[in-house]
Amino acid sequence: MKSIKTENKKESYSADCFLSGALITDSKNTIIYVNSYFEEHLYWKSDELVGQNINKILTKSSRIFFQSYLIPTLLHEKTSEEMQLIIFNGQGIKTPMTINAQINEEGKVFWSLFNSSKQDQLYDELIKTREKLEEQAEELKSLASTDELTNLLNRREMNYRSTLLLEQSLRSKQSVALLVIDIDNFKLINDTFGHLEGDRVLKELGQALKSFGRQTDLISRYGGEEFLIMLPDTDKKGALLFCNRLHAIIADILVDNKPVTVSIGMTISNTINTFIDLFTQADNAVYQAKSLGKNRTQLFGDDNTI
Repeated sequence: MKSIKTENKKESYSADCFLSGALITDSKNTIIYVNSYFEEHLYWKSDELVGQNINKILTKSSRIFFQSYLIPTLLHEKTSEEMQLIIFNGQGIKTPMTINAQINEEGKVFWSLFNSSKQDQLYDELIKTREKLEEQAEELKSLASTDELTNLLNRREMNYRSTLLLEQSLRSKQSVALLVIDIDNFKLINDTFGHLEGDRVLKELGQALKSFGRQTDLISRYGGEEFLIMLPDTDKKGALLFCNRLHAIIADILVDNKPVTVSIGMTISNTINTFIDLFTQADNAVYQAKSLGKNRTQLFGDDNTI
């Protein structure tokens, strides 16, 4: 017990004054002292603990930690700070505690115990907040990279990913096909049936492209009624077959009971192509397909259409 002198009287203070648990064990891990915190907050009476092995209040996992780590640390370092243990309170309820301990030359260990239930609750709340922030960040990232109407890649993300894909194809010496897909007579659809109908066509086309494409393909709404598809590891023959099937799938989209058609400009990469090179070539090819009657695929540099 420690005493201090005030102006008018001498006051005595003990470990019972602290808002934390105080416990002393001897060299055999027998409890020889507990303060009033154990009775007031942990529902243990002093005579229920004094003379008992500390294992009486430790859970099974905490006993293992106590014997295999905490005691060896004390013997080696003489002190141990902010260790986590789970103890049973007097009602048999598991209670997380933060432990600080110090051992003296006689082997007595002086323990201070802080209830960390609220700390664990705060930690859980912080984890949940972090997860929520990560989800929001993913949502913002998705919004920044996708087209709101079709949920396909937007123009900026397509430019970025296409450049990376071309760099990879160059290293692996694989050809890449780029398709520019333009809906035929889209302005007429909007003018005749309204913009809601036009949006429906764009959505359905986006869904059709996404369903038909492979996981490795890059598919975007590049602007207005124009869509881009980049097909990695695809040669001229494979790309033309892809376009043939694409025309048939898109024809299932109807406006006024008539199939929607598209004009497709296609080009195949070589070792010196950049994304801008390929887009320019495919864009020129789609204008050629339009001028030749629409509803067809035009390969850049080829006079024939399909």
